[in-house]
Amino acid sequence: MNRFLFIAFILSNVLTAQVKISGKVVTTENIPVDFAEVVLFENETVPVKSQVTNEKGEFVLEYKAGLYKLKINQFNSVLYTKEIELNSNLDLGVIIINQVQELETVVISKKKEIVDRKVDRLVFNVENTISTAGGDALDALKITPGIQIQNETITIIGKSTVRVLIDDKMIELGQEELTNLLKSIPSENIKSIEVITTPPAKYEALGNSGLVNIKLKKSKKDSWNLSLGSGYLHRQHDGEGSLTSNFIYNQNKLSMSASLNYRNGGIYLEQESRIHFADELWALDYPLQKKHKMLNGIFSMQYAATPKWTFGFQYLTNLNKTNTDATRSLLIYDNDTNEVKQNITSVGYAFLRPTLHSINLFNEYKINQKGGKMVVNLDYFNYGSDDSRPYEGTSEEYNPPKEQFFKGINNNNQSINNFSSKIDFELPIAWVNLSFGGKISFSDTKNLISAFNSDFTDVPVTDMPLSNFEFGYKENVQAVYLSGNKKFSNNLESQIGLRVENTQAKSYDVDLDQSVNNNYTKLFPSFNISYTPQPNSVYRFSYSRRIDRPNFAQLNPNIAYINPFQSIQGNPLLQPSFADNFEFIYSYKKLESKFYYSHDKNVFMQISTPDPETNVVRIINQNIFNMERLGIAEIYVFNKFKRWTSNNTADFNYTKSKSLIESTKGVEGFNLKLSTNNDFILNDKKTFLFNLNYWYVFPKTEGFVKLDASSSTSLTIQYLLLNNDLRISLKANDIFRTEKIKFNPTVNGVYQEYSLYNDSRYIQLYLNYRLGSKKAKIVNRNTGNEEERKRTGS
Repeated sequence: MNRFLFIAFILSNVLTAQVKISGKVVTTENIPVDFAEVVLFENETVPVKSQVTNEKGEFVLEYKAGLYKLKINQFNSVLYTKEIELNSNLDLGVIIINQVQELETVVISKKKEIVDRKVDRLVFNVENTISTAGGDALDALKITPGIQIQNETITIIGKSTVRVLIDDKMIELGQEELTNLLKSIPSENIKSIEVITTPPAKYEALGNSGLVNIKLKKSKKDSWNLSLGSGYLHRQHDGEGSLTSNFIYNQNKLSMSASLNYRNGGIYLEQESRIHFADELWALDYPLQKKHKMLNGIFSMQYAATPKWTFGFQYLTNLNKTNTDATRSLLIYDNDTNEVKQNITSVGYAFLRPTLHSINLFNEYKINQKGGKMVVNLDYFNYGSDDSRPYEGTSEEYNPPKEQFFKGINNNNQSINNFSSKIDFELPIAWVNLSFGGKISFSDTKNLISAFNSDFTDVPVTDMPLSNFEFGYKENVQAVYLSGNKKFSNNLESQIGLRVENTQAKSYDVDLDQSVNNNYTKLFPSFNISYTPQPNSVYRFSYSRRIDRPNFAQLNPNIAYINPFQSIQGNPLLQPSFADNFEFIYSYKKLESKFYYSHDKNVFMQISTPDPETNVVRIINQNIFNMERLGIAEIYVFNKFKRWTSNNTADFNYTKSKSLIESTKGVEGFNLKLSTNNDFILNDKKTFLFNLNYWYVFPKTEGFVKLDASSSTSLTIQYLLLNNDLRISLKANDIFRTEKIKFNPTVNGVYQEYSLYNDSRYIQLYLNYRLGSKKAKIVNRNTGNEEERKRTGS
């Protein structure tokens, strides 16, 4: 009898043990189906367990063993049924459904979180913000959590340089060229910005601290819309007008998008430097007056030829015409008498004509119904720039009186051609989701340089015989990678990858018949793991190794003169830098805490190098220092009130640098940045909106320099009319004119002070009108598992 009771007890526990049923629901186009109800039925008609799929189309049900019927419903329509027997955990894999006609006229509309956190990246949903209206991609980056922009240089907060992608395609441009491109992309066209601090192995290893991926808006199924915008921006010295347009179409098997944007205006940059030589003080004021015209266009198309095969292309062009007028005044003071010894004045011009043409061809083929696919990309871009930089001026000495003249010019005709081919495989198997592939890239840069520098002469210069030389740079990269993603049953998810890159780089001077080769093979591992022990609580740990290669402009030895004593040039001997990044992140509801450590090796940047004997100053790119950084960052989203959403960031770190060159020393110290971005809804109809954005950077250290504090305050008012299709925005940026950059390096024993202001204070009025199909019915759904869905990282 006891034995019988024991056996009955064991059988009872077996029959009532909880087992898991999981799966992922997608359409025939491999689009996740969210908000679908997954129901487990007993005896065909009795529902015993249900759950709603998340934004990835995923679901997990737990129930006792037995025979059941599984149904997937959406809006009273049955999408899928299956008889199942539960003996142990059951993974149904990818469930492909054909959505019925009723669903084609329904669009689920819900407001996404401003900030989403995934296993390897932070996603900033630009389309949900107010302050970017009427702005461009650079404006959107300025308010992206985790991103810092000063002097139009993009970095990840607490780290160093990053690389920028547009729709997962790397932009291979120098800082100035990249800035011009970003300024030509309206924020209206941007869906989200991904800050990828630990990129998976499928991405290139470029970017010491990671990648910034700008995702452009895509069309919804069976719809079209056209967005037209116009704006005017007024700065203290100049104004700027803009025209923007964006067309999106998606019907049947064909989807297209086209964007054409034009900007015409100017900007006044204030620049000052003070160089303290042993016996003299050199005080240079060199404001720049820029006038620019920028035309940007993006056209893309994709066609679903079969249920398994999709192909298409994307074409991007950027045409830029910039004229710069710089009036420079250099006063040289005697340190003993504090009197002006010499006054050097000059006028310099820069006529820049950069053009970019980029085309991408892609093919995507579905291997199986579980989500396996192969993607092939062929990319080509050509960047051309025909630059001319003439200058002239006078030198006046006072004791004894003496007047001299100088004149010069620098012309650089640059052409960059890049071809790359990439193949990627995604292969979900029973125990892991695999991805693997490879890429080859060929870059060829040619520079035709002609220059003349008269130095000081006693009579005005009338003839300028040019010296001509050619400089070229070739770089070939071959890469392969393997990555795996695994979700465990105990709320644990891991992503591990390894990328191998082999690089052959060669810079050569045609006239001197000299070349420098730099060939190397490097490993770039990446590791991400996340653990969700309970609702609203997630732990993440990540590691990655990255590389930062000099861009083509930094390698160009071309010399641009400010005056005969001061010049700016590139360096063909620059070497790549490497970084190891560690992060530990804990998220609880709306609060995220990140502890991080990074070690950057062989960092390169511009350095102003004065010669204490001749007082000649060269600004040149060099590999300067190694740097360690240890810090903590906090991101908190406050949305307790329906009419107020506040996104707040604090970053506190300690940096320590070791110089690689004898002319300067590394610095160390604590750094802190605070920022807050607030959206307010001012009326019940949600048509009157207000935004307040503020950030403050305390005095900080970076590499070999110390920087003063800086801050910025901006306000935006937005009004929506005509069923929210017409939007009027008024923005005031850097209201108190505090977004200045001041730093003070010491190089070759010479103390220097620099102050830069990029005319960030402005008022902007922007109007945007959107028209398009109204076919879709908008359905707002509030589900009962909001917090659980956020735990998935979606």
